[in-house]
Amino acid sequence: MQFRNPVFNAFGTIDCEVLHSALGWIPFTASPNDVQENGRRIFADALSQARPYVPPPPVTPEEIITDERSRMVCSRFQAKAALHAAGLLDDVETAMATADRFAQIAWADAIEFRRNSPTIKAMAAALELTEAQIDNLFRAAMHIEA
Repeated sequence: MQFRNPVFNAFGTIDCEVLHSALGWIPFTASPNDVQENGRRIFADALSQARPYVPPPPVTPEEIITDERSRMVCSRFQAKAALHAAGLLDDVETAMATADRFAQIAWADAIEFRRNSPTIKAMAAALELTEAQIDNLFRAAMHIEA
């Protein structure tokens, strides 16, 4: 079977692509202990050509939290319920009443709230919330079910 782009992975097996008769080039992991003869043969053939495994660079705590924040989204209900549970809903509603018009519209009409949005940044600044407090509010909100 034809293969291309062999590279060792972290487990000592070889990741490559094989030419499948019906599907074309598909991902494949070849192992010397494969239950199928074909997998063992591909491993043996690729062994001398495989590039070495290069571990990914370590992920910093800043990269982890940045990634987590980019995925933090909650519904309007979840946001209000989390703020209520934290004793902050009245404070947020008071702050939004005097916020700029854009923030007021977003607070009144948004279907969902995203952690990194300008509205959340404005609300957090008005209430003097820390980044960790905002993170924790979103974590709590995302687990609330109606």
